[in-house]
Amino acid sequence: MRVIDQIANLILEDPFITAATIARKLGYAEEKTVYYWLHKSHFSGLNAFKKAVLQGQYHPLSGVAQDPASLYGRLPIADRWTEDGQPIFEGDTMAVPLGSSAELIWRYHGPALPSILPQDLLILTRIDPRIKSPWLVVQRDHQVELRMAITYGAHLIPVHPLTLERDNKCTPLYQILQLIRHY
Repeated sequence: MRVIDQIANLILEDPFITAATIARKLGYAEEKTVYYWLHKSHFSGLNAFKKAVLQGQYHPLSGVAQDPASLYGRLPIADRWTEDGQPIFEGDTMAVPLGSSAELIWRYHGPALPSILPQDLLILTRIDPRIKSPWLVVQRDHQVELRMAITYGAHLIPVHPLTLERDNKCTPLYQILQLIRHY
């Protein structure tokens, strides 16, 4: 694997990684070796290379590095959905703790709802009534929307968040594990 690809994979695993940490993980004594490889690949510095990697302008030629000591994995971010309720990924990813049951992240573009705003990132998992989540991602009339979830025994009952009426015409797709909001 090329050194520049190894650096890119480390950035994808941890976008806040420093040159010193990259050097240590690659077995170099000094961080200036990292800058040597960046300069050799025509990047002005680590921040410029991070920006290129995280915005999808630079794609490593080899697979994503698997660091056994890493505490994080990456999940794809969906901005849109198909008519049959499948997420559409544009290439953005985000680091999340390993061991989480999360499957994907949705950048919500819908209307403001109680406790959820447009541009919030919603970390999603498959439907599991044992997971106590107050929100569901559902499909209704070829649209993906949010519903509140009421747990009744082993059943999740979708409720419209504004009218508070039961919504029997929707199909639950995911539950929300976590909400991330940028101010």
